[in-house]
Amino acid sequence: MGEFSIFHWLVVLAIILIFFGGRRIPEVMKGLGEGIRSFKEGVSGAEKAQTPSATVAAPGGLSAKSASGEVTLNWSAAAGVNTYNVKRSGTSGGPYARIASTSATSYTDEGLAGATTFYYVVSSTVSSTESGNSVEVSATTA
Repeated sequence: MGEFSIFHWLVVLAIILIFFGGRRIPEVMKGLGEGIRSFKEGVSGAEKAQTPSATVAAPGGLSAKSASGEVTLNWSAAAGVNTYNVKRSGTSGGPYARIASTSATSYTDEGLAGATTFYYVVSSTVSSTESGNSVEVSATTA
């Protein structure tokens, strides 16, 4: 007991032929092979996701210009970047809160309190990978 004899395998094959028909067996085997391949790729992808593949460069050249109730930020474009995350803090060194996500290389933060200093950093995003923060800049609204 517990072992399959040739008779058992023939019964299993007969049941498969009855349910699927002889012409469907290649399709079933192809689907089984694709499922196994997809599973292996998924496992490999999970392992790759745990190890950092390529680093995303933070934007450079960040500058801030203040005006009445607003701060305009500008930075240099980074190659291959999809979006930039603009972050602001009321304290030098953070913590920073993301206030915008943009594909442009500039952003105007509007509706700010007057005579207040704000600290900004920008990070780059490629797919779902985010860079570290840029160099911090500050601006005091008028």
